[in-house]
Amino acid sequence: MRAIGSGFQSVLFADIRTVEDAKAAVDAVRAETTMVKGVRGRGRLGVGMRRDVGTVRTGGTPAYVDALNEVVIAIMVEKKSCVDDLDAILSVPGIDMVQFGASDFSMSIGKTGQYGHPDVLAAETRTIQMALKKGLHPRVELRDPAQAGRYLEMGVKHFCIGWDVRILADWWDTQGAVMRKMLRAKPGKAAAKPEVKAPAKGANGKARDNYA
Repeated sequence: MRAIGSGFQSVLFADIRTVEDAKAAVDAVRAETTMVKGVRGRGRLGVGMRRDVGTVRTGGTPAYVDALNEVVIAIMVEKKSCVDDLDAILSVPGIDMVQFGASDFSMSIGKTGQYGHPDVLAAETRTIQMALKKGLHPRVELRDPAQAGRYLEMGVKHFCIGWDVRILADWWDTQGAVMRKMLRAKPGKAAAKPEVKAPAKGANGKARDNYA
């Protein structure tokens, strides 16, 4: 609710383990109303005086309900129990986007940090294929666009390229290495001092500074 109230138009729910978790994620975003049928009317979100109600005067109007129904709902598939029941979880109405989480999944199957392990890669592939089969949008986070090839071949069209901490760390690593190389280099000859020219004189014959 706070994220949507702050202006977010998409919400990513982590730690989804069951069908009930997925339903709760969807319900947390949609309005509680009889104005619309189905999943778009079974939500639990009411009216709050936040940015998502525009000028505050439109809270509780059909436009407010429509705004909530336009929020993109994404879920993380990152637990073994979620992968085991993937078909049923991705069948929950209201989910728009799916992302596989290799870090959590590898940990949940006892292969922490082994992102390239066959079991982890197989779960990721299954998640992407199942999402596409259900008409959902798989999303992939990449450190570099060069890693996108295999995902493009599978039909993925939504990517997150880099994230704040990694972007900063990569920049510091690169620029820090340059700085360390400069510091370790032997000092060269002292640079020649620039020639100092006599200051120009004004009409009164006195030296003129930069502000004259």
